[in-house]
Amino acid sequence: MPVSVAKKFQEKFGLRIHSFYGASECGGICYDRDATNEVEGFVGQPMKGVDVELVDPTAPSSQIRVRSAAVGDGYFPKSDEEKLSNGIFVPDDLLARDGAGFRIVGRISDVINVAGKKVNPAEVEAHLLRFSGVRQAVVFGRLAAVGALRNEEVVACVVASPHVSESDLLRFCRGGLSPWQVPKQIFIMDAIPTNERGKIRRRDLARRFSTTGNSSPLRRLGS
Repeated sequence: MPVSVAKKFQEKFGLRIHSFYGASECGGICYDRDATNEVEGFVGQPMKGVDVELVDPTAPSSQIRVRSAAVGDGYFPKSDEEKLSNGIFVPDDLLARDGAGFRIVGRISDVINVAGKKVNPAEVEAHLLRFSGVRQAVVFGRLAAVGALRNEEVVACVVASPHVSESDLLRFCRGGLSPWQVPKQIFIMDAIPTNERGKIRRRDLARRFSTTGNSSPLRRLGS
């Protein structure tokens, strides 16, 4: 749950929201006992009896291995031993250590492959949201132009104030991101579409802006 929503809930009802992170394959994984609601994506510490290990502890974010008595035996009818076997479950989420706990920073399926460099959309989104006037940002990958050396390229959609332009945002990204993280294009929209559960439809956006022939709108695109 977004921190802004959790804080509004607390202001209205006087109750804090505790984040709980789990999966069907293993039950509960982490729980935010303190419910400070200060860090986006923070899910707290591993629950009692649950062991959480980063697959790549040297990376800024990584998938995790979950061990507990609640981990399932496997999938049926088709097994996936890389994700679930021998008492270990590996979720698709990307997590980072945050103090004594963890925070979710993305999903492995959302990672963009730019000439072998792995780009986490959440990192680019966080940078765009630091720009004054940007209220929402969604980053995704699309196939690069034919003949290009890169497999994918980074694209962003943002909801921003009228004075914000694509050139301003691109300049801001070039000044604060690694070259391979900088979006190829940034589209300014009135609203970013979500599904019936209120989640961002990254794949729909990727299909909508699937070719490099798309030009940035003069002002903004409707939802």
